[in-house]
Amino acid sequence: MNTTTQDVRDYLCKALAELADSTATPEEMAQNIERAKATSNVAAQYTNLVKAEIDAIRLMDDTGRLPSSVTAPVMEPARPRLVGGRG
Repeated sequence: MNTTTQDVRDYLCKALAELADSTATPEEMAQNIERAKATSNVAAQYTNLVKAEIDAIRLMDDTGRLPSSVTAPVMEPARPRLVGGRG
């Protein structure tokens, strides 16, 4: 599974929309609330992971070395872009 931060944003916005659904039955709303609680917990863990990755990148930038517990990112070569065009 290759999830982007935009995918995470989209999922969280969908969860918020479900909570705001005024046509949901009380049972559906109770399910939505429980799902939102679980989603909130997972989102918090995801946020903490991203923060740790950013800290590792900053450390690499400052020292030129990564902690042994962090896998070095795979850097893709930059694609040349056309000046004034698409590319």
